[in-house]
Parts: sequence; structure tokens; C-alpha cells
Amino acid sequence: MAFNIPFNYFSGLEATAVIFAVLTLILVYIYYLARFQRRMVLSVAISSGLVVFLFAVNYFFSAGIRGASLLSFMLAFILIIIVSPKKLYGLWVALCLLVVFSLLLIEYHHPELIRVSYADEKALFIDIAFTYGTGIVVSFFSLFYLKEAYNKEKRTAEQKTIELERLNDEKLKLFSIISHDLQAPLSSLHSYVRLIASDRLTPDERKQVERGLANALHGSQEMLSNMLVWSQSQLRGFRLELVRNNIQHVLQPVIDIQKIYASQKGITLGADIDGALHALIDRDMLQLIVRNLVANAIKFTLPGGLIRVIVTQSDTYCQIVVEDNGIGIPKEQQAGLFSLKTRSTYGTNNERGIGLGLFLCNEYALAQRGLLTFDSEQERGTRFCLLLPLVD
Repeated sequence: MAFNIPFNYFSGLEATAVIFAVLTLILVYIYYLARFQRRMVLSVAISSGLVVFLFAVNYFFSAGIRGASLLSFMLAFILIIIVSPKKLYGLWVALCLLVVFSLLLIEYHHPELIRVSYADEKALFIDIAFTYGTGIVVSFFSLFYLKEAYNKEKRTAEQKTIELERLNDEKLKLFSIISHDLQAPLSSLHSYVRLIASDRLTPDERKQVERGLANALHGSQEMLSNMLVWSQSQLRGFRLELVRNNIQHVLQPVIDIQKIYASQKGITLGADIDGALHALIDRDMLQLIVRNLVANAIKFTLPGGLIRVIVTQSDTYCQIVVEDNGIGIPKEQQAGLFSLKTRSTYGTNNERGIGLGLFLCNEYALAQRGLLTFDSEQERGTRFCLLLPLVD
């Protein structure tokens, strides 16, 4: 609009230059209204209606059908459709057609109303050529914008589809856990309780059943805890609260509890924690990670085995290592170890695992700006390493 003011003035179209000047000033205000006052729909309606009205007035001062006004109308229509809400498309199509056909009818029946303001034929040709060139350039950028907007929406839709597929996979995983994996330990618990209630067991058999009952309860509790944590994260999202914490104070209660379960299986659980280390962590998330890693180590280590939790400083990171000399992880399972696509597994004492714990560990490590890695060799053991940013 601003560029057209001097161009039309020096072409002899003083009235058209004034119209473009008025349009420019009003559009500056409308831009402010839309951009800073968030009155987008109102701004589009005002600017579009104003452009159509002033272009109609300009028609009578720029040689009518012989001038460049109809080309300007076409360009204005393209821009109006691009910026207008879809519900107003019909209104603008009807209005633009009505205005243009009305102008043509008026010129046809009253040609004396049309004013030829061009200095000569050369000025007329220059105006038409300039308007056509401007229309081509603006139409290109308009269509380019539309194509980019379409591609952006397409990419967004594809990402949403991928996300929905992921959520659907996780939902199916949860249903599988509820319908099958949780049924098995509950059935075992029922059998153990019935045996104890039968009063037909010898003292040795009773102790053996009680140990089995304790293991089954522990496994079911671990499974339910992970399921509840995961379900809450799916429904509400992660509620992350990063606070400066002493790592030893956070982990020691978890290790003390896990030592009880390790000793019941005849496994030695040792801990070597640097008491001076502090990290910016979510206390509950870190405890869940270490609890799951140690519980997995207990599950897949034979009686008489050794598990160690080592916490040291590594450059600018707090390094938490959980290592065991258990049976290790089969190579075919390692690639999907941190995903929900892993299959249910059984520990060395027939403890059941569903693969949800390690998935949560990895998710919570990333949420705390950390990194969880592992290396494992069958029959030689597994080593998990968690890195978390240190704070002074």
C-alpha cells in the first residue's frame, strides 16, 4: 500500500494516491489492533471491508475497466481469503462478486462517471504492468504461505497420529498387564494362602510356603506400584519438582529396605555412596529409579550373588551405578529394554516382571535431565549407570 502512494502520484493518479495513503494509515492501526490487542477477527473484517470499499471508489478515478482496478480487486480478494476465517468465505466471495459486477454495470450504463486520470497511454500501460507484476509477486508469496501452512498442519497431524499410536500401544500394554500379568501373581497368592490355611503342612513346608508368599506379595506390590505411577503420569503428566538433595539421604532408605528382600534370597547387597554429593533431583523419581534397578538386580541374581550400589562423582555428574553378578540380559531383549514392547520375564526364583519398571526408570531419568545406560553379559551380570547433573 505504501509503495503505491508515490507510484500513483507520479503517474498522475492523485486521487488513487490519496486513497492508498488513507488505506496505509488505517491498516497500520488495524495491524496494531490485531497484533497487540488480539482483536484478530475484527481487524480482518474491518481491513477487508475497507479495502473492497476504497478499491470500488478508486475504480471511478483510474479509468474503470481500462485501468488496473480489476487486477487490484483480484489481488485483494486472494489476500482477504487467506487471512479470513473459513466461516466468512461465502460472505467475501459474494461481496467481491457483487461489487465488481455492480461497478461494471454502472460503467456500462453511465460511462460519464468514469474519470481517466492517466497523463497518457504510457502511464496507463505502466500502471497495468506494475499492478500485474505486484499481483504475481504477492500471489506467489501468498500461495507459498498457504503451502507452508498446509505442510505444517500435515506434519502436526502426522506427529499426532504417531503419538496416538504410541498411546494406544501403551494402553494395550496396560490392559495386557491387568488381564494377564497381574492375574498370575494374584493366583499364586491365593494358592499360598489356601495352603497355609489348610493346617496340613509340616513346619519346614510352612516356612517354604511363607517365603513364597512373601516373594509373591513383594512382586505384586512392586508391580502395582509401577502401574499406579505410570497410570498417573499418563493421566496427569509428570509432576516434576527438581530440588537440591543430598544423594545419600535420598537413597539410603531405599537401599535399607531392599537389603531385607536381598537377604531373604541369600543375596548380599552393598552400598558405597559419597555422602558429599548433591544433585538437582526429584526425590520420589530418583527413589523409584533406584528401587526398580535394585529390585531387578535381586530378581535376576542367584542366591549367594552380589549386588552393589555405587554413587560417585563423574565430571559434572553424579554417577549412580547398580551392578550385579546375576544371569544377565539376553541380547535379543536389550534393544527394547527401555520400551513398553518388552515381554514379561521371570527371575531366578520365578519372580515375574512385566518390563514396566525399566521403562519408568528411563522416562524419569530423562525428565531429570539425566541419562540411564546399561551393559550386560549373560551369566556374568548387568550394570546400570544413571548420570544426573551435580549442584554445588
